[in-house]
Amino acid sequence: MLITLIALVTLALAALALVRSVDTNIIVAGNVSLKQAATLTADNGVETAVGWMNSVAANSLESDATENAYYATSDGFDPLADQSWRGGGVTTRFAEGGGITAGVDSSGNRIRYVIQRMCSEVGVPTEDLCLLIEGIAEGHDQGVSTGRSDIGNDGLASPVYRITARVDGPRNTVSYVQAFVY
Repeated sequence: MLITLIALVTLALAALALVRSVDTNIIVAGNVSLKQAATLTADNGVETAVGWMNSVAANSLESDATENAYYATSDGFDPLADQSWRGGGVTTRFAEGGGITAGVDSSGNRIRYVIQRMCSEVGVPTEDLCLLIEGIAEGHDQGVSTGRSDIGNDGLASPVYRITARVDGPRNTVSYVQAFVY
């Protein structure tokens, strides 16, 4: 009888450990899937930002447009500083209930973005102030400006823009995606 009781207690403890292990694995798998969904959703923020950039005139991008989450310099906004996205200073538009939102998907992921021109100063982009991409025509090689004096002679030099999309999802999921466009 005593041996049976000990075996029964041992089996009960093993069953309890198995249940806890399965629960933990399910929670971890759920968190991983939420993170992956948030990262995939961030593409919508990047696409929305690119759409906004395509809808404005090129000379509109020479100065900050913080109401549209656009900064003409790369140091006007720190996308990895949580307080920048939450409000304060020129980024109050990202406070709860406002801001440039690319939307909220069916999973409850809230998508926001910010666009930064890779320049050290506002104004007309020049090779001294900005990271420029030059190219001859579609299908030809393109490369980052190396300080050559003839950049812009063909009229095809373009400043580089960094788009950072942030997704706040369920269970405090936060995911960032950055894309460089020109």
